[in-house]
Amino acid sequence: MKRILPILFVVLFASCAGKKAVTEQTVTPTTQTAKPSTKPTKHVDKEQTEMLRRIANQALTTKNIVASADFRLVGGGKNLSCDGKISMRRDEVIRLQLLLPIIRTEIARIDFTPEYVLLVDRYHKEYIKASYKEVSFLADNGISFYSLQSLFWNELFLPGENHITERLLDRLTCKLAQISTDVPVTYKKGNISYLWTASKATANIKAVDVKYSSQQYGTSSLHWTYDNFRTVGGKAFPLTQQFNVTMGSGAKQKSAQLTVKMSSPKTSSDWDAKTEVSAKYKKIEAKDILGKLLSIQ
Repeated sequence: MKRILPILFVVLFASCAGKKAVTEQTVTPTTQTAKPSTKPTKHVDKEQTEMLRRIANQALTTKNIVASADFRLVGGGKNLSCDGKISMRRDEVIRLQLLLPIIRTEIARIDFTPEYVLLVDRYHKEYIKASYKEVSFLADNGISFYSLQSLFWNELFLPGENHITERLLDRLTCKLAQISTDVPVTYKKGNISYLWTASKATANIKAVDVKYSSQQYGTSSLHWTYDNFRTVGGKAFPLTQQFNVTMGSGAKQKSAQLTVKMSSPKTSSDWDAKTEVSAKYKKIEAKDILGKLLSIQ
């Protein structure tokens, strides 16, 4: 168990690094219905415009999602699993908790908030709490809270914008093919490319692919898939999410896969979004602990 915690954190951070493209200017996903705009759009095909609107309108309107979770990690020659819990409050926190089997006692947690990242290791009674800018590994890879939120909540987003409206949807490209059951939605900016794959029948996002290339970081890719959709707060939500991360090339290429299987989802608000750390815990410098975590790969 004590080995699962750091390895899981490494994969989480690595996944974000792989999606530097997603996080550089990522925004808060909207819970509002995309409204028609009086301005003309570039999509001359009304069917394509309507499809984009349908996909955007699948965003959940609930404020909270709480569920039991099974975390399974494959990467670096390891195949590990751990019981856990995931708690998300829109625009406030994404919380992943690792629990001991059977007795369900928390052994560790990670909180992503808009202002900071908090990692609590209850096994060693240590923690770190730092802003995204303070943690060089996070800052260098452009990681933000809102990018993670949009991915975990299964929603469309656009860098630099706060809400997905029809006017903003016009920036996306949607291609409908009569013989296909899926709809590709694409967006490209510089060396960054995004591809959402949605179901033509349900308008649910089934997968997200992000690719980023630069001379400094090489090529990174993220493939995030969604499955096992169930009704949560009146909308379809994927209880199974899996993301595959690949960074670098050749002998230096690293890859990892994390699968999160949720169960018994609720929309309860009866929980505290802020974690208070005991004074008995030792605070670790972010750069130090991240160095230790990264060295475990």
